Amino acid sequence: MTYSTDIIINKPIDEVMALFKNPDNLKYWQRGLKSTKLLKGKSGEKGAKRKLSIKLEGRDIEMIETITKCELPHHWHARYTSKGMVSYQENYFESLDNNSTYWKTKSMFEFNGYMRIVGRLLPGIFKNRSKTVMKDFKTFAEQGISVNT
Repeated sequence: MTYSTDIIINKPIDEVMALFKNPDNLKYWQRGLKSTKLLKGKSGEKGAKRKLSIKLEGRDIEMIETITKCELPHHWHARYTSKGMVSYQENYFESLDNNSTYWKTKSMFEFNGYMRIVGRLLPGIFKNRSKTVMKDFKTFAEQGISVNT
């Protein structure tokens, strides 16, 4: 399954990047995030690995994030592996003007086991999650509002 989502953030790209790159900010715009732990490399750099513990739809999920490309402020790509699924996320950022940033994501999923059934029957839950994450980041960037308040 592959899809793209996009959003315009009413902040300059340098401010967007400062918020996006800071791992301490994840808790403010990643709903359900319980914890993160750097496993390898330097946070935010290509090759870095991080364990993420998330509560989604009432389920506890652990996944490993591996950064596959980091050319900020324009590109940031990662692979996420968890039970039954591998997800590839490509993030593209573009400055539209001095006060706004265009953010586009391309999401690709490979499923196995029972997740293959979930992916076929409920593909919308994955795209909706992507849209929600982007909207939450936009709200955090523009208004300083956390999803965990």
